[in-house]
Amino acid sequence: MLESILAVYQIQANVAPGFRLPHQRVVALGAGAATAREVARLLLPRLTTMAEAVAYHRRRIELAKELRAFGRRSFGIAGGPSGLRWLNVAIGAAPLLEVGFGGPAAADRSFATGLPARSAALGDPKRPGEAGHKDGWIVGAPSNPIALLLILGSDELASLEAFGGEIEAVCRAAGATVLHAENGARLDGDIEHFGFRDGISQPGVRGRVSAAPDNFLTRRKLPVPADEDAPELAAPGEVLVWPGEFIFGYPTQDPHHFRRPSPVGEVDPFLIDGSFLVFRRLRQHVGAFRRATRALAEELRAFAEYAHVSDDWLRTHLVGRWPSGAPLLRFPHGDPGPPPGSLGAFNHFAFRDATPAVTTGEGEPISGADADPSGLVVALHAHIRKVNPRDVGTNLGPASQTQKLRLLRRGIPYGPPAGPGDADDGVDRGLFFLSYQRSIREQFEKLVQDWMNSDLKPEGDRGHDVLVGQAGRDADGRACVFARSASGPFRRIATRQDWITPTGGGYFFCPSAASLAAFAGAPGEV
Repeated sequence: MLESILAVYQIQANVAPGFRLPHQRVVALGAGAATAREVARLLLPRLTTMAEAVAYHRRRIELAKELRAFGRRSFGIAGGPSGLRWLNVAIGAAPLLEVGFGGPAAADRSFATGLPARSAALGDPKRPGEAGHKDGWIVGAPSNPIALLLILGSDELASLEAFGGEIEAVCRAAGATVLHAENGARLDGDIEHFGFRDGISQPGVRGRVSAAPDNFLTRRKLPVPADEDAPELAAPGEVLVWPGEFIFGYPTQDPHHFRRPSPVGEVDPFLIDGSFLVFRRLRQHVGAFRRATRALAEELRAFAEYAHVSDDWLRTHLVGRWPSGAPLLRFPHGDPGPPPGSLGAFNHFAFRDATPAVTTGEGEPISGADADPSGLVVALHAHIRKVNPRDVGTNLGPASQTQKLRLLRRGIPYGPPAGPGDADDGVDRGLFFLSYQRSIREQFEKLVQDWMNSDLKPEGDRGHDVLVGQAGRDADGRACVFARSASGPFRRIATRQDWITPTGGGYFFCPSAASLAAFAGAPGEV
């Protein structure tokens, strides 16, 4: 089937291909519907779409090839920072409903309800006054709902700061309240604050960016498998997913087949080329994480077969990857450091079946990897396995069903890196979690509720996602189970301490350029 031509001048850039810029800023605005419409009208000419981002990233990739020989790394087009000023706009349910755009709320009940009302279902604290309870959120608390969420991006901090000041002045002049504005920045080595490289595994979005049959949004580095039932990979570990799983108006995945699409069906015109956005401001308690994992490692060492494990060994096995991003399944005996070539070398593995050696279209050889169906190398509770079981069937059904729970993750850290040691320094640092999906309830929330916060799913009763799950207030805490063989013995360790505290967020709809114009009452209404 010929893949759809994506509306590159309509889809906002952070949906696809993603900003992927080192400096970003989130700006939360409070406004009534009339003011929100005026802000949207004023910001519409500055909106960054897929077309601009695709062109920029393609030029950057070509430049990177030229610079690699000189050991240089740049996000700019001309050998250095270029002062990009990118902007995306997302809208909350209340202003949309107030002016008569009910399509998003009808399409997703969780969006209509809002994140504060859904926070307890995600495992957030339920008692007022408790750290992380919605009433105390820094941004998005019920007392200060967010009408519009702006995401700004640049390849240099000074440009982002200037752009942010300019945009926020425009919003204030229109009558909006800047409830919160905060920068995020990629850390050295693309790590998150707990010290592990992040963002390695993402789904590849199908679709073309022009009428040319091979001008795909996601570059194809591997041949199409001869087995028509097998998943098609754009690059090692990067399963291609039909765009309708993330963007309205395009084919979705057939839940029973990796490569077959489902029909588009009838879609409210306002939804077309738009996507739902989840924003979570998550504070990471690095000192607590280090202390707790040290205690858990000590507890595990009490068992003879684990007497040799180190604190870092335990942390790595909770994640499923070494700090460099190298997966345990490919490197079970130690962290090899940065990948020798592309990140594909760190993403070429599955769990149920062994993966054969491959050579990418760019001539990069990547060795194969063994299978691990019982979770003896990458435990069933490991973060990377909880959120993406890859080729393993789950409680939802066949492995192909997993592709319907994939998210386009666009998060970025905020705050300075933590220093050495495990003392609490009092600095607020963490992650702006940002994800795009067709359904908040059926993708983001199901992933959190049914898999990350469950000790039984997706693959079996081997514990929670201890790294990021929010089950710590349960009587038994967040537990994980280790085993050296499929028959045991099974060693269980648990913690009731939270290493991550939600401090804000919201559910939003990220409309197409035309739908944003319609909301604003500007020319180009849908």
